[in-house]
Amino acid sequence: MNKPTTIVPGQVAAAGAQILQEVFASFDEIQTALLCTPDGFMIASHGVPADRNGAQMAAMAGSMMAMARAVAAEIGHSGSRRLTFETDDGTAIFHSVDSQFPCILCTVVRKGGVLGRALWAVGEADSQLTSRLHA
Repeated sequence: MNKPTTIVPGQVAAAGAQILQEVFASFDEIQTALLCTPDGFMIASHGVPADRNGAQMAAMAGSMMAMARAVAAEIGHSGSRRLTFETDDGTAIFHSVDSQFPCILCTVVRKGGVLGRALWAVGEADSQLTSRLHA
């Protein structure tokens, strides 16, 4: 089995879990919120991921954000903060958190959820994570 390439400091995991709980607990439309490392390891979660432990979604997060950066570069835009896509059952949001300990926030919004509320919650979580996550 491969060893994780990123060591997540305990204070980062604890702060991440606390922030996800504080921000997303009051949003019924959020099915899952995961905080992941850019190389695909879960740091913290809120709600129930489809695969029950979030490992698969965490593993895809870095690749999804790399794809978004590649598309941005192809169209002549710099950087990429967020990738949002809709499915028949809801919306997935991958959001890059630019903190001292960079990470990716992945959220799954239930079908019928208000996307604007979910995006506000993602922005709020990003703000708190950016100010509180220190390696």
